[in-house]
Amino acid sequence: MTGAIHQPHPVLRDYLAGPMVGYDITLSADQVHLGVPRATATLIIAFEDPLDVGWFGERESQKLWASASGLHLFPALIRTHGLQRGIQLQLTPLGCRSLFGAPLAELAGHSVDLVELPRGLTEYEYARIAEQTEWPQRFAVLESLLLNRLDAFSMPADIRRAWRLLCHGCGVAQTAADVGWSRRYLNTRVHSEIGISPKQLSRLARFSRARTLVGEGSSLADAAYAAGFADQSHLSREWHVLAGQSPTKEQEFPFLQDLQYPDTAA
Repeated sequence: MTGAIHQPHPVLRDYLAGPMVGYDITLSADQVHLGVPRATATLIIAFEDPLDVGWFGERESQKLWASASGLHLFPALIRTHGLQRGIQLQLTPLGCRSLFGAPLAELAGHSVDLVELPRGLTEYEYARIAEQTEWPQRFAVLESLLLNRLDAFSMPADIRRAWRLLCHGCGVAQTAADVGWSRRYLNTRVHSEIGISPKQLSRLARFSRARTLVGEGSSLADAAYAAGFADQSHLSREWHVLAGQSPTKEQEFPFLQDLQYPDTAA
């Protein structure tokens, strides 16, 4: 399992939630990755073979060279066919709007080909990235394309603040009060822009915090307490529902979103 990471240009900080992750994995042909729900959209640019992605509990899948998946409350199934090679990004609501011309709500619960979005990645842009043979060059071309396509779209400050508060553990009632809305209006605005309710967004963010803590070495009990779960059993149940398997099983095989290569950062 090899790859690289790249911290994007500071200008992209509000648009991307984390680094660009390049991955190159050889597996058994029947191996399946699980795409875990997050509070951000996932963008994948695949090389060599298209991404074969479906959803937990469903038989159908799509094969996509460049895809974006919105927020969801169940894992995606990525059939590897023995090889996974590509770049993954996490998009914020502002990033989805400004880079690709669509609200996160349009992607909620499914994956789309990037060419289908209002300002989607073109075949020429994809080819420029894919023709590169080294990670630094791939990242450089992708970053340049993203910087050049930034739109002047300005998401209202209140909905951006609501998203940030919910993602950082603020309760629904407190978030509504902070931005000066009723809980009903908060629900309407968040669902319209992001595609899920404030309560569901808070749930995804809490689960992500717990998974991060476990990945950093915390016990399930400590992670559950720190992330705001009632107890370890509560966290374990959420893990089964949202990740499709137990925390112990996850540690045996990493999720695509978790692949990090600090020794090969580009």
